[in-house]
Amino acid sequence: MEQDKYISQHIDRLMLDANNYRFIDNKDYKRVADAEISDKRIQDRTYNLLVGKNEENISDLIVSFKANGILKLDPIQVRELPERSFLVVEGNRRTAALKYLYDQFKRGNDVGKLSESDFKKIEVLSISGESPVKHLITMGLHHISGKKKWSLINQSQLLHDLMYKYNLSEDEVYNSLGIGKVTLRKSLRALALIERYKASDYGDQFHSNMFAIFQEIVSNVKIKSWLVWNDSDMRPHSTINEERIFSWLSKDVYTEQNDDGSEQEIIKEPIITKRDEVRELANFIDEPKAIEEMEKARSITAGFALSDAVGETRLKNAMENMSKEVQMVFQFSEYMTDEEYQKVVKLKDKIERLLPNNRANLELLERKSNIYFNQLTSHFTIIKVKKYRKLQDIEIQKLSRVNIFAGGNNTGKTSVLELIYLFTRLNTIQSLIELEKFRGRFYQNLSPKWFDKSFVEDIDIEGIFNNKNCSLSIKKYETSENIEKSFYLSSIESEANVNGDTFQSNIHLFSNRDPQLYFDKSQYLCDATFSSPYRYDGDLLRKAHAKAVQEKYFDDIIGFIQQKMDASIEKIEMVSIENESRFMVSSSNHDYAIDLTKYGEGLQRVLEIALLMGYSKNGIMCIDELDSAIHKSLLIDFTEYIQLLAEKFNVQVFLSTHSKECIDAFVENNYPDDALTVFTLKKENNRIVCRYLEGNKLKSLVESINIDIR
Repeated sequence: MEQDKYISQHIDRLMLDANNYRFIDNKDYKRVADAEISDKRIQDRTYNLLVGKNEENISDLIVSFKANGILKLDPIQVRELPERSFLVVEGNRRTAALKYLYDQFKRGNDVGKLSESDFKKIEVLSISGESPVKHLITMGLHHISGKKKWSLINQSQLLHDLMYKYNLSEDEVYNSLGIGKVTLRKSLRALALIERYKASDYGDQFHSNMFAIFQEIVSNVKIKSWLVWNDSDMRPHSTINEERIFSWLSKDVYTEQNDDGSEQEIIKEPIITKRDEVRELANFIDEPKAIEEMEKARSITAGFALSDAVGETRLKNAMENMSKEVQMVFQFSEYMTDEEYQKVVKLKDKIERLLPNNRANLELLERKSNIYFNQLTSHFTIIKVKKYRKLQDIEIQKLSRVNIFAGGNNTGKTSVLELIYLFTRLNTIQSLIELEKFRGRFYQNLSPKWFDKSFVEDIDIEGIFNNKNCSLSIKKYETSENIEKSFYLSSIESEANVNGDTFQSNIHLFSNRDPQLYFDKSQYLCDATFSSPYRYDGDLLRKAHAKAVQEKYFDDIIGFIQQKMDASIEKIEMVSIENESRFMVSSSNHDYAIDLTKYGEGLQRVLEIALLMGYSKNGIMCIDELDSAIHKSLLIDFTEYIQLLAEKFNVQVFLSTHSKECIDAFVENNYPDDALTVFTLKKENNRIVCRYLEGNKLKSLVESINIDIR
């Protein structure tokens, strides 16, 4: 098989690619047959498209070549054409710049460090083979995955051709270009809707800057539902609504008769001109009166002002303002007079009337309303970690009811638990911030600057949950939206897909002001909790305690503690002391109840894990370093109790440990091992690998040879 090789060629033998994907959105672009590419007329037109008016498209390269000469860090790539010429596959802008400078050289103009020999012997990489797929992959690696990105519509067209013209699968495109399936599907959906727009009466109004708007339309859950969008055939099934939204994206041109009988053309600008306006539209897309007002005034703002979303927005703003002002009053409370104190008392009475009688139950109900699945027949069966911190291209299979991740320090055990918890949160960016806050040991507010610096690598996860395909992609980018860029840091996009439904969130970070968060709908896969000896979430524990009392299993937890840990304990209650909720323990050894924290960390950890197991009903629980603070004499009983609670509450458990005694305890307890899988994480050849051993097989090996899976 012929191999790729470096060759030297004269600049005149390098043919510019007239079908380069960067031209697709240019109004002067026309598809050129391969046999015509070398034609001088075609080459001149391609050169002019690449160079631009007054060489504006290659001015940076001209300056670089004149100052540095031709660098060999990133060679121009070509494939051979008939008659000893070569088509430039990658590096068309650089080639055009060199052609311009060669012309300047022949005219006697200054070309800096370049000499005649540079133009006569340009070292290029000749790509072997005739398959266009290879050439497309080469371009994709530079202009989709790499740093020299094309516009989004040009990227999407290349992805479309790879899949539908050359029949590559999603996995083949992903593996070749290293882009997530979420990004791939979103691009293809947007391109499909654009093609329908181009075929409509408004098609002549399309321009490439509209791509982000179409991408938002096919990503927004409410808009997709309103269009009755179908991912299988990539089109809306409501043609009426499709036509309507196309009209909102377009200028409205009509003629109007003047008083003197003459006619004049009236042009009204599009209603939707920015991506953000699609998100605003989603707030009232199902409110006919608001839509009617929007169309009448040709303004998103007019429709929004008439919608129910206004009340929600005003409430949100009022809550934010109230929070800030209360904090200000608190800081200067030493200056309060009696009169001002009485005003605070009256305000307190009003605020208390806003609170429901049973606030804890209401929060539980609200939390459950965001769960995607109404019924759960299974949990995670497989998770594919494409990218999460140091974990790359790891497939975790054979997941069962209880899953133990073992390994040495710095092998990614905690990272596995984090990514699983994050996966269940889908597009809820707040959960990502929460994880970064815990990881950075921030107990108050998290600095946007710190978050911006700490989130440096994209996240890409896929899996099967409840027998449905799911994915999560989180990436940092620089927004092209029309926002106030003062003190702007970066933007982060979270996009989740469950069974074909897409949920998206975006957040803009600023160094000196609150971030801007946008999302249409926030969903969870299921309820999920995270327990770690290094994290404490008092609010979550209060909710978990309220649920345990409400559903009458709190006494069972106390029973385990009495039987297996401390028989003197009579009861554990949550009480409010100076507006601070605390667990108080009544014991036959003391005349009065004492704070739970006065007991050992083991008792606190057992109570926390047991409460969170119940709170995670029909969901997921992640337990980091289970063996921490748990005495080895309790491990067998406690591991059995965890398995019992997991079955009782239908919870899938993921836990980490570096203790052989902890793993042995699961095997040696009396609970059946058929719902237990142990995974080991190890470093091999500078990467983390994951292997597993199912419970029953592990038990036989432990009993026969005392295996240490770590």
